[in-house]
Amino acid sequence: MERIGDARGQATSEYVALVALVAVALALAAGLTSGGLASHVLAGVQRGLCTVAVGACPRPLTPRADLAPCPLERTARSESLDGALALVRLGGRGTLTTVRSSDGRVRVMLADEQTDGVEAGLGLKVGVGAEHGAEASAGVSFGFTSGSSWTLPNAAAARAFVDRYGSKATIGGKAVDVVRGGCSIVCDAIGWRPHAQLPPPDERFWSDGATASIEASFGSGSLHASGGRLLGLRVQRDGATTVFIRVDSAIGAGLGSSTAALRAGEQRAVVVSFAMDAHRRPTSLVVHTVTRDDARASLRGTHGRASAGAGAGGGLLTELDATLDLRDRRSSAAAVAFVAALRNPPAPGELKTRVAALREQVARAGIVDRRTYALTTSSFSLGAEATLGRKLGGSFERTREGMRLLSAETRLPGLPFLPRDDCRAS
Repeated sequence: MERIGDARGQATSEYVALVALVAVALALAAGLTSGGLASHVLAGVQRGLCTVAVGACPRPLTPRADLAPCPLERTARSESLDGALALVRLGGRGTLTTVRSSDGRVRVMLADEQTDGVEAGLGLKVGVGAEHGAEASAGVSFGFTSGSSWTLPNAAAARAFVDRYGSKATIGGKAVDVVRGGCSIVCDAIGWRPHAQLPPPDERFWSDGATASIEASFGSGSLHASGGRLLGLRVQRDGATTVFIRVDSAIGAGLGSSTAALRAGEQRAVVVSFAMDAHRRPTSLVVHTVTRDDARASLRGTHGRASAGAGAGGGLLTELDATLDLRDRRSSAAAVAFVAALRNPPAPGELKTRVAALREQVARAGIVDRRTYALTTSSFSLGAEATLGRKLGGSFERTREGMRLLSAETRLPGLPFLPRDDCRAS
């Protein structure tokens, strides 16, 4: 028995020595390995050591700074004002988004969205002795979004920025800006400047797209589905540009009455971004996929033709980013062929071949980040309807959405997914 115990102890000691030797070799290679690969592997080796060695575990080493930081928290606050005249709908929305990253910096985005669309409905009643009904509506909307973003060094600087400029994302703030723009000469003469002048942004962005939706209700239940596509452009202060295309879809179901309802659904989106430097040389291709599962409860009260409502919900959101460095010749060739196929779709067989080539190149040389967030939402709304020859309605809604990072992993070329210890420590 002593021999068996000695043999096991010796094997454990040899294993620890072997792992320690590998760790030393990787530590020496860390400075020579691009992409943070060596330090990433070393963090995994340290976790292995902690499972067999006696004593306190050392603090995990963080990946090198050339790995992109993790978005730890996101908060989006928006206000929207929508109007409907018969079948035509018009709307506007202002959104303020803050994103805190694991490197301590905070990105603040101000966006303005204008939408217009058409909606049509169909009603059906069937039954004998009792009424059972089904109603359906379908619509198409078109939207244009423009905005700017600023990257602040820390949370305190971001709070000061939001306090100073955040009202520009509210309906009231936008109305004041419209009035101020219409009386520029007179207002300059009397010195009326309700809002401070925004500093030059680090990035400007624009997008234009369309969304089709359908919803059917039957008794206390409902089903809804939608799909959309948009094209966009981001321009950084240094002249670098990113062209992107987004395709998304959503499906869900609801249960409730005119006063209380519960809805649950799933949303999926794929964003393909093609980045170029100031000299229009390709730098990276990113395929960003998002899966969102959430549920939401809401209450609604009416008085005559006026209504008010509130809601809250939560869920999970998963992001997957596959990034190719287009300074690599093979990666650049695969990405250019894929983007060309998106712009001018070839035959289905050829498109499948290009997608497969891009997927193979991502597996061979790409960096893949996977993150999971806890999601919380809340909203408050007011609405009213009137009949002046035609049906006229309007609504105001204020929403807040928060995301908190639960887990983050990165897969470097030749390795499996490994936890991002830097994000976990933060």
